[in-house]
Amino acid sequence: MSVLYLLSIIVPTVCMGLVDRRWRLFLFRPGAARRAVVVVAVGTVVFLVWDLIAIGADMYHRGESDAMTGIELAPELPLEELFFIVFLCYLTMVLHQLFRLVLARTSAAAPERARESA
Repeated sequence: MSVLYLLSIIVPTVCMGLVDRRWRLFLFRPGAARRAVVVVAVGTVVFLVWDLIAIGADMYHRGESDAMTGIELAPELPLEELFFIVFLCYLTMVLHQLFRLVLARTSAAAPERARESA
């Protein structure tokens, strides 16, 4: 039993949280924490249900690895899967907000560049 794979999910999630905090992209946006937690929770539930359906249809099997904890939340559903799904949902929303921020800044800067070149 090892926590190597679990740590390889947790550490990037924490780093992404630091980026989120620095630029207030998703979870750390003023007044948006509750909504952000709900969005990640709903996404996590959707993907967990998806996984359980795939497991029930015998389309998904837990891989064996020395790097995994060996803890299963349900048959064929390792603990690491839950952390990965949370990471995936959080990453998606942080990237979405980052792209919105970049697009807003570039579109706001476009008229200024047009005036400068005129």
